[in-house]
Amino acid sequence: MLDNKEIYEQSIINHIYFAGSIRIFCTMIGLTFFKNNQSYIDEAIKIGTEATKICDLALSYSNSLIGKQVLNNEVYITKYTRDLNKLTEKLFNVDLKNQIDKDENILKTRSEVNYDNSLMEKINNLNNMGLILVNKFNNFVLDIKNKLDNGELFSYLYPDFFTYMYDEVSVYGRDLERIISKNDYTEFYLSEFTYYFNELLRKSAEYIRGFLDTSHQDIFDMASFYIDAFANLIEKYLKNNNDKELFMETEILVNEYKEFLITIIEKLLNKEIYFITPPIVFDNFLTDINVYLFILKNGFVID
Repeated sequence: MLDNKEIYEQSIINHIYFAGSIRIFCTMIGLTFFKNNQSYIDEAIKIGTEATKICDLALSYSNSLIGKQVLNNEVYITKYTRDLNKLTEKLFNVDLKNQIDKDENILKTRSEVNYDNSLMEKINNLNNMGLILVNKFNNFVLDIKNKLDNGELFSYLYPDFFTYMYDEVSVYGRDLERIISKNDYTEFYLSEFTYYFNELLRKSAEYIRGFLDTSHQDIFDMASFYIDAFANLIEKYLKNNNDKELFMETEILVNEYKEFLITIIEKLLNKEIYFITPPIVFDNFLTDINVYLFILKNGFVID
């Protein structure tokens, strides 16, 4: 059973990462609809605003140790976040109202906290807010995907990308339910996490290949390589998901994939490559990788 310190730490990390992902997803959704679908754009903005509120609260409740972990592991703000946001604003002529410098400053100036009843009540309320956000977001993306599948709606995002977003945010919901129930991580639960992230990274490689200007054959081929590599890894996890050597193999592959993604981001920022998606999607892909590496090394244990 989790104690107050564990509930606090795991809750804050979850909200900073996943609510941050929802904010990015909502921005992407809003940017990939025509103006005649203004109701969907408005709903994406509304849900994104709710995600931002949860991020802000999680940051305000964080302590110095969590701030250090979040910044050092780049699970919320990466070295490319500012530039990818600016490029998205430029290409889509929008103001994303980002406050990255403020958020980073908060994480750098955290103090220690007292796990008293007042703080834990705030954390419990935040967890309940997170569950409401998960349900609202997932109902929203399922509605969009169903309409895309039925030819009732058009988006510049692939229908399967809405499934990708739904799957990622569902993990947020399941982990919040675990924390609310005060259940600790088990080996099986962490194995499910590794399986999930392997699938998540496999799909991100698929989207990189699908969003890419096909004149870049080298990037296309490397994305195809990682699609196959993560698919093979998933098969190994289905056969034996508690093998330490498999975890080591996973960490090596994920680090290699991270270098590939960083190369893509730098080429994108240097105007050497073109994708049919808002640039901020690559910041989400990168934070996914960083969180996965954090899990592989720590199992979400903060020390």
